[in-house]
Amino acid sequence: MKKALNINAGSALLLNDRLEAFSGYESVHINAGSALVSGKVYDALMKMGVSFNSGNMNVLDITGEIVELPGNTAVNASMSYEGRYLLCDGNLIIEDAKGLDGITGLYAKTLFYSDAIDLSGVKGITAARAVYPDGAKLRIGDTALGDDAHILFEDDALYWTHGKLTALNEVAAEKLREKKTSFHCKRLIIYNGLYERYRDMFKAESYLLIPDGHAVVEDITLDAATAPLYGGKLFVLGDMMIPHDQIQHLSGFSSLIVNGAVTMPVSAAAAFKAVGKANEFNLYEGVFMTVNGNQSMGHEQLQSALRRGISYTIEVNGNLDFLTDVTAEDIDAIAAIHCNGNIKAPGAARGALDSKIRAMNGNIYGYEEEENDEDEGLERINAGTYRL
Repeated sequence: MKKALNINAGSALLLNDRLEAFSGYESVHINAGSALVSGKVYDALMKMGVSFNSGNMNVLDITGEIVELPGNTAVNASMSYEGRYLLCDGNLIIEDAKGLDGITGLYAKTLFYSDAIDLSGVKGITAARAVYPDGAKLRIGDTALGDDAHILFEDDALYWTHGKLTALNEVAAEKLREKKTSFHCKRLIIYNGLYERYRDMFKAESYLLIPDGHAVVEDITLDAATAPLYGGKLFVLGDMMIPHDQIQHLSGFSSLIVNGAVTMPVSAAAAFKAVGKANEFNLYEGVFMTVNGNQSMGHEQLQSALRRGISYTIEVNGNLDFLTDVTAEDIDAIAAIHCNGNIKAPGAARGALDSKIRAMNGNIYGYEEEENDEDEGLERINAGTYRL
């Protein structure tokens, strides 16, 4: 019996020459969202005929011992990695270039260092670079200026924020101005009025100016409590979901601005347009269902939906199984499917189901194919991160 191995992973680290793990298989298929592969291992995989699919693959020229560093490690002059290859699957902060003396190479997602540090003599760097002004205080990630900002941030200091800075608190901004504290950031989110008064404190690569008088939230799902909690003017930084049975609550707003995408039924379009605007619209028919993980649907559930006049728009982020009793007629209860994962369905329903697929990033297969896989000795490894 032929033996085959399928590896499905969010990320794959193939850095060590341990290819004996694949020696018992006639075929090996590796599917990974992202992959870090040493050149030596990559060449050996190709010679073995391994099939490799990755959305983002980096083949690294690695010599010497690999030293893995956790994200946000700060490298300083007291460290010694001579003759070693540094691997950081995250951010790496360089406080002193002497800590990199003698390394054979370096991989990181982003390398942070001040403009006073010279890395021209360091060989083999594979990383995005973020250079900040010498003397500035580095902050990685998003920052919000709240009531305690005057305690957290130092006087007469420039903070270089690699991320989003949210400045919606007027009291905090005034106290920081008194302390002569200033900020440089990737993206600044601030009210129009506050920006006009405090613009000398902030520099950003991009700006999101919010109309005064609006409450601000991240992602939100509309329900009966939304308008009473936040008021009649709402700015949504992320995405908004409007369930099919909550459309009437749009009437509680005089201004609704969605910076991201609004997902709503077609029947809500007129009501939303009367009070709101958005950068993107995802319209659906019937009832919207999200599958995160594993979900199954059978004949009785789908027939019940049809009897009640319900149709489903399904977003799959995982695995959706239609049970063996599902027929082509049952699929009439499905309006559309957007899949980022896997769908399994009996052969009798496949033709009808295929017509409902609007977007597919993954696999659709039948029970018959699964049985054939088992007969052919197919083994699967599913993992968030796969290491060789």
